[in-house]
Formats: sequence, C-alpha cells, structure tokens
Amino acid sequence: MQHSFWKMLSIIKNGLMVKKKSVICYTKPLCIRVLKVLYTEGFISGFRILPNNQKKIEIFLKYSSGKPLIINVISLSKPGKRLYISNSTIWKLSSALHTLILSTSKGVLSSNECKLKNIGGELLLVLR
Repeated sequence: MQHSFWKMLSIIKNGLMVKKKSVICYTKPLCIRVLKVLYTEGFISGFRILPNNQKKIEIFLKYSSGKPLIINVISLSKPGKRLYISNSTIWKLSSALHTLILSTSKGVLSSNECKLKNIGGELLLVLR
C-alpha cells in the first residue's frame, strides 16, 4: 500500500470531522481509483485534479443533514499481511451499513460491483 493512500484517507476523515466543504491532498493512481469508487457509491460529492499542480487533488466532501456520510474507515489489509476475500465472503461481510472497497483483477471495486461481477480480491477498506 502507498503512504499517500493512507494519508489521503486521514485527510478526508479529518476534513469531515471539522465539516469542511473540500480538502486538498497529494495523489497517486491508487488514490484516484479509490476516489472514483467513493464517488460512485455516494460517499463524496466529487473530486478534481488541480490544474496548476498535477500532483494535488481537491476532494469535495458530502454530508447528510449536517452529518458526514463516512463515519468510520477501517483498514484490515496491511502491507505485511494482505487480506484476500472471496466472492462468497463478500456476501457475508457486506451489509446496508458497511461498504467494502477491494482491489481486484478488474480494478478497485466496491462490494456491490464485486457481487455483480462475481469476483473477490484484496480488502482495502471497510466504510461505515
């Protein structure tokens, strides 16, 4: 895992706690793939690469009735101990309260997309 990926997640969490409209952080390709999944699943309003600096990205945070949509981010797969789960395990773990984000052979996908494509992968995040 990349250091910038974990730093981006902590910047998003801190921005949500202080109710910022957007946050700016450095980016890598993995960060952009995860942000696309967060946008598709409705956890963020959007994101854009800043025009004057290609290495920075602005992430627009999303709230519901003044409360952040991302309450907690749990990382189970670590660089020293990767956690891979099968499609049948995804059906057991995912629920209406949790969204899983996995790195698969088809790219970074949410648990809903993995169920539709019938694939498993490395568990990156559990969002609540």
